[in-house]
Amino acid sequence: MDLPKPAPKEGELLVHVGAASINPYDWKIVDGILEGAMPHVFPLVLGVDGAGVVEAVGPGVRRFRVGDGVYGQFLHAPVGTGTLCEYTTVPETIGVAPIPRGIYTAQAASVPTAGMTARQALDELGLSKRQTLLILGAAGGVGSFATQLAAMAGLHVLVGSRSANRDYLRRLGAMEFFDTSAGHLLEELRYAHPGGVDGILDVMNRGPAFEENLTALREGGIVASTVTKPDPATLAARQLRGTYVGLHPTPELLERLSKELAAGRLRTPVELQVPFADALAAFATLRAGPTRGKAVVVI
Repeated sequence: MDLPKPAPKEGELLVHVGAASINPYDWKIVDGILEGAMPHVFPLVLGVDGAGVVEAVGPGVRRFRVGDGVYGQFLHAPVGTGTLCEYTTVPETIGVAPIPRGIYTAQAASVPTAGMTARQALDELGLSKRQTLLILGAAGGVGSFATQLAAMAGLHVLVGSRSANRDYLRRLGAMEFFDTSAGHLLEELRYAHPGGVDGILDVMNRGPAFEENLTALREGGIVASTVTKPDPATLAARQLRGTYVGLHPTPELLERLSKELAAGRLRTPVELQVPFADALAAFATLRAGPTRGKAVVVI
């Protein structure tokens, strides 16, 4: 039996979802990261990223019309009205934008959370052309976008990842590769860059591992992390700067990525594409990690 389509409220779009991507934030929601912070509805429909076609618009919608292709991060209250479904609603004011020219729906769905996080992280790092940036966890979703965006900005991009990802990251624009599985990352970095690097984007390490890697920075360098908040005392003792990247998705941030996608300068790193029937298995595989690039579910 067909279920009724949700009706868009004022300022909302009803989107016929064509594809959704899987993000680490999905299982964080399952684990209760937003408990007490936002209302929830059960059973939870997961998926924060999606792409599809506007089926209907609520009163007051200004940016979109029926038939428009849209993509973005659809997370909004109540939690549990996600994108791993056929139809969902989303406020037009959050991080959604028209699908860029020349990009398929499945490709578009891979971009929003990872791409906007990478873009925001580079903005917060504030490095200039020819400065050195080390990206740790570079082969994942955020790292894949950050590697490309940093290279496009003229930074000297160093990446740390498993040896199997060497060629993949070279194709995305990495200039130097360091094998993190060998256990000699810091020694190799000190040999290659004895004065230290200008910045680090760390999307994987916590606790002692995160703090140990700070020794790769030059005095006055900066670190950005998507998984841990740098300790101000530790940074001050080493004369470093640091920032925690908590994504603030906006249409403007996503549209900056849209321009690069439409121009063919930014690649969508879809490494796994599965039908909806295989979504649960893909979810389990990704949670066991680590994985490369992005995984997309075609609805």
